[in-house]
Amino acid sequence: MIENDPVTGLWTFRAFQTQVSKEIERNPKGAADGEYAICYCDVLRFKMVNDMFGVEEGDKLLKFMALLWKEYAGEEGEACRVEADRFVVFVHKKGEELEQMIKDYLKALSTYPIPYEIICNIGVFVTTGERMSVRAMVDRAIIAHASAKGDFLNRYNFYSESQRDAILSEQEIVGMMIAALEEKQFVVYYQPQYDHTNHMLVGSEALVRWIHPKRGLISPAKFIPIFEKNGFITKVDMYVFESVCEFQRRCIDNNTPMVPVSVNVSRRDIYQKDFVENLEEIRRKYDVPVEYIRLEITESAVIGGPQYISEVLDQLHKYGYVVEMDDFGSAYSSLNVLKSVPFDILKLDMEFLSEEGNQKNGGIIVSSVIRMAKWLGFPVIAEGVEVPEQADYLQSIGCRYIQGYLYAKPMPESEYTALLFESNTGKTIPPMSLIDTMNAYDFWNPTSLETLIFSNYVGGAAIFEYRNGKIEVLRANKKYVSEINNTLREKDIIEDDPMRFFDEKNHRIYMEMIERAIASGEEEECETWRTYEGYEPVCLRSNVRMIGKSADAYLFYGMIRNITAEKKAMEELMYREKLFRAASEQANIYYWEYDVKTKDMVPCFRCKRDLHFPPVMQNYPEPAIEMGVFPPEVADSYRQFMKRIENGEPDIEMDIPLTKDHVMFHVHYTTEFDEEGKPVKAYGSAIPV
Repeated sequence: MIENDPVTGLWTFRAFQTQVSKEIERNPKGAADGEYAICYCDVLRFKMVNDMFGVEEGDKLLKFMALLWKEYAGEEGEACRVEADRFVVFVHKKGEELEQMIKDYLKALSTYPIPYEIICNIGVFVTTGERMSVRAMVDRAIIAHASAKGDFLNRYNFYSESQRDAILSEQEIVGMMIAALEEKQFVVYYQPQYDHTNHMLVGSEALVRWIHPKRGLISPAKFIPIFEKNGFITKVDMYVFESVCEFQRRCIDNNTPMVPVSVNVSRRDIYQKDFVENLEEIRRKYDVPVEYIRLEITESAVIGGPQYISEVLDQLHKYGYVVEMDDFGSAYSSLNVLKSVPFDILKLDMEFLSEEGNQKNGGIIVSSVIRMAKWLGFPVIAEGVEVPEQADYLQSIGCRYIQGYLYAKPMPESEYTALLFESNTGKTIPPMSLIDTMNAYDFWNPTSLETLIFSNYVGGAAIFEYRNGKIEVLRANKKYVSEINNTLREKDIIEDDPMRFFDEKNHRIYMEMIERAIASGEEEECETWRTYEGYEPVCLRSNVRMIGKSADAYLFYGMIRNITAEKKAMEELMYREKLFRAASEQANIYYWEYDVKTKDMVPCFRCKRDLHFPPVMQNYPEPAIEMGVFPPEVADSYRQFMKRIENGEPDIEMDIPLTKDHVMFHVHYTTEFDEEGKPVKAYGSAIPV
């Protein structure tokens, strides 16, 4: 009972060590020649099996694994369960035979009959000529196992000395870290941030460096991950924060020009009790205005607890801190984080524009992120900018703030202080302020009422940006596209330059409307013709209103309606009216239309020209009688004449003197009836007798 595991029947770890030692003592040459191996394994997310299927099923799985290991170990091998789902196996196999055994084991384990994939990670140590205890061999198999964990392609890994060296190096760093903090071996370097549009210094980031008295500079890439893992990072971060506060205090005392300094904060810091209060205690100790201290939190630090992080940021905002999201886009939930957590500034890594990979896609991603940041009101700082082409490209798409080797490397305090005296300093400003009367933010929310209305009910609508005489469509609904042409796609509209479809005259008309809208802040309208390749010209009525603006750009909400058919119909009508006018002049005819119900009379052009009739004469014929078109002696006769139309006579005529000159005209009416036989309109004409 002491030597066997009660669940699986395998050796306990103590008994396993004894049995393996005996086998190696029996065949030391075989062990030195690498004929034996120790495998250490566990089940990925074994706890899920117990939670989903019960502890009894979990024990069955352990027994299944034990039987497999006993079978593959054979008579010359040994197997044990160390604890929980962790097994150690000693086998007399090497080379291809050993590797095939591991593959067979993994395959057999995957067939375990429950609706859950059983996955195992295995670390393998092959014996060498070096004499060591069984415990030391197992430790090396565990090191190999740690390297295999998280690798979804290779489920097993063989031990190498380089893995052990890495572990020893970590232990060495851990052994030195407390003394390093006490002796102030950690030094703060500052990397400046610039406004690329005017080359002004607008801020800097505080970066920690470890300068060891014997080993020299130790790379942050070496010690930061270790400190994050063991929790020592919280002490280092507070040390850096206090160092920055000390530096800013010296700047105030020495009248040194000042810009904000950003201090990195880790996930472990945020979850420390009284984190915000501890920061404030340090800042108040040095009496540094809060606008000169910023905090940087990596996006990955937020994942898993956005609500708690939001609460912490709310506390920081109450004290006046500006909080930056570092490494935006490096994790898997960037947009969700932006939606949930109230950051103030985004820091974008230029890995998107690196020479490796598809630079075109990288440029599209960067452009989209910066445009989105404008909508959300975030300034963007691009870090890792190394060449002028990158900085110029960023400026062209609206990102003006730069951090990277192009301007300056991280530098010690003395160099940075000298730089502050030499530089023109400025401030970071929000890139886009949205008109308060419109909730424009909701246009990016796919479930909002604004988006529903925008997509389905408002007609052809688009959001576009106007910058330096150029227009870029950011979003267009389906009706916007169909108003232009049903064969086009939204992608075509967004990717193309919308102004290239205008001729010079229509381009001028449209731009004048934009300028009016900027000046007035109200909705403005125009009608323009556009020609899309392969299609007939279209006439669009455009209504636009400014909804946001920045230092060099304006955001517009625009609607269009295709009025091509109306325009063409009007042109046809005008042409026909022109012909009709010519014909009526030749025939010497006056004509008009009379609405029986409203008593409105619409005269022809000759009536308006010769008799000075208005475009619409109401309560006809009374105004015409008052004007003297019908002399007093015939006024009542003409009123009776109109009554006959109201009574439904289809066709009536009479000779009557008109105007003060009593010129005789032959007046003729033709009546139009509705479906019920009631008179609705009458068409009159007058020809001189």
